[in-house]
Amino acid sequence: MGAQARVATASLDQTVKLWEVSSGEMLLSVLFDVSIMSVTLDPCEYFLFCGGSDGTIYQVSLRSPSMSRDKTFQTDNEGNQEFKGHRNLVTCLSVSMDGTMLLSGSHDETVRLWDIQSKQSIRTINHKGPVTNSCIMMAPANMFLPESRPAVPLPRFSRHLNPTEQGDSSSTGMCLRLGSNTQDPEETYLEKADKLHALMCAVTDKSVFGDGENTKVRVSELEEEVKTLKKINKDLYDFSSQLLIKPS
Repeated sequence: MGAQARVATASLDQTVKLWEVSSGEMLLSVLFDVSIMSVTLDPCEYFLFCGGSDGTIYQVSLRSPSMSRDKTFQTDNEGNQEFKGHRNLVTCLSVSMDGTMLLSGSHDETVRLWDIQSKQSIRTINHKGPVTNSCIMMAPANMFLPESRPAVPLPRFSRHLNPTEQGDSSSTGMCLRLGSNTQDPEETYLEKADKLHALMCAVTDKSVFGDGENTKVRVSELEEEVKTLKKINKDLYDFSSQLLIKPS
């Protein structure tokens, strides 16, 4: 980034545009035969790499001295080339810092690593769904040095033997976890569920009925309400019956 920084944009209108950040001026517009789903620049900004909706990756050269502001993509010997291999739209692109490798992700559920010079796919990584993003990351130069280890060491994995939910001590299950080397048996899932259910019932009873004498008073009030409702229901039934059997 800087005063001469440039930004590339891709669109479903089948164009890729190159912009100058400082002035906002459009420097280049390239028209393709398909919609473009992703775009990236190599570190030296010699090439644009554009991912098409048909699975093709287009390499656009920015070094041509006779390049016009508006152009239509065509393969040639000046650096405008195509990468063939994906079977669905290319959603993401990333170029290595040395400019020799291109990483691409696609809705065909694969990630491909390409050799830019030969345009050959040298590695394919399969996914179980459409790939939405991928990126080449720099590895720190000192990542394998002893002094680059974390200041706070992680605890070791320890093995624990836990009794089964049926309480049979002869049959045990094994689990691995991070933590201290305690051998105290942990609560099983059913035991935790029973405790939670008992706690919820206690809270519900207390919030609805109250405690002690308040519970008895509340029950008596509810019984009186039930008796009143039964009497009203009986009166309505008798009144309706009389209307039905009354001679016209």
